[in-house]
Amino acid sequence: MIIHKGKTIEKFLGYCLNDYTYRISSQVLEYDAENKRGLTESGSVYEFIDAPGKLHPTAQVVFDKLNAWDEVEVSLKFEIDQS
Repeated sequence: MIIHKGKTIEKFLGYCLNDYTYRISSQVLEYDAENKRGLTESGSVYEFIDAPGKLHPTAQVVFDKLNAWDEVEVSLKFEIDQS
């Protein structure tokens, strides 16, 4: 979840195993936890190999960079023990 100028934006943040890059999606429109699939505002469909959990190290770097911005508040929707 990203809060910027009072607006809450829900996005997917993860790591793509196909091309070894991180992804930040457009606004999430829906997420089907049973099938681990989500649809975003841009029309992209994201498929996940597992339920929400610990961030991949590359995704964690991106999360930390976003969280460092003073004008942006960033949090994980699914609070997971990151240790």
